[in-house]
Amino acid sequence: MFNQLNMNNPNILKRKLLALLFVVASLPLMVAANNLPGFLIINAGLGKQFGLKIEGLDQSQADFTVKSVKGEILLSQKISGRDYQGIYSLELLREGDYVFILKTNSSEIRQPVRLTKRAIQYELTQRKVIYYPEVILQGRQLDVNFKNPNTEEFTIRLQTKNGEVLYEETLAGLQGIEKRINLLQVPGGEYLLKMITPTEQWTEVLYVR
Repeated sequence: MFNQLNMNNPNILKRKLLALLFVVASLPLMVAANNLPGFLIINAGLGKQFGLKIEGLDQSQADFTVKSVKGEILLSQKISGRDYQGIYSLELLREGDYVFILKTNSSEIRQPVRLTKRAIQYELTQRKVIYYPEVILQGRQLDVNFKNPNTEEFTIRLQTKNGEVLYEETLAGLQGIEKRINLLQVPGGEYLLKMITPTEQWTEVLYVR
C-alpha cells in the first residue's frame, strides 16, 4: 500500500524550517536503525511542498539529493549538524519515478518515490540501505571492514594500476566482514583496492610505502 504526501514546487527551493513541522502529522521515510539517521518526509499541511526531517547524524555533514531513475541530480542539499529540518518543492518536476537519497560518510539511504500531479507516493519496503566499506592501511597491514546485512557476496581485489591482480577473495553469507591483508611482500607504490558486491562497486587508491 502506498503512502501519499501532498507535494509542491521543485524549483530546488531550500530553506530551514524556523518552526516545528507538526511532527504528529509526519510520516516516516526511514526509521533510525543500525546507527542510521532518522529520515522523515513530513506532511505539514504545506500544499505540494514537503518537509524533510533528519535526526541523529553520526557525522557533522550529509547530502540529500533527488535523482531521476537515470541518475540525473535534480535537487541537492548539503546538511550540517546532527539534526535538520527543511522544506522542499517538486512542483516543476514531471510526473514519474524518482529517488530520494541521503548520503553520509558511511552509508547511503535510497528511497524510490513516484510523483503524480498532486502527491508523492512511496513504499517503505522499497528503500535500500547501502553501507560503505571501511578501509584502514597502517604500514603494511590492510584492514577491510564491511557491514553486510543482506549477506551479499563481497569481493576484495588488490591490483596494480596496470590491472595486474595481486590478491582477490570473495566472501559470501556473512553479515559482517572483517578482513586483514598482509602487504609485507608487496613492493612500495600505488595500488587499487576494488570492493565489489552484485549491485555496488568501490575503488580505493592505496599508497604502500
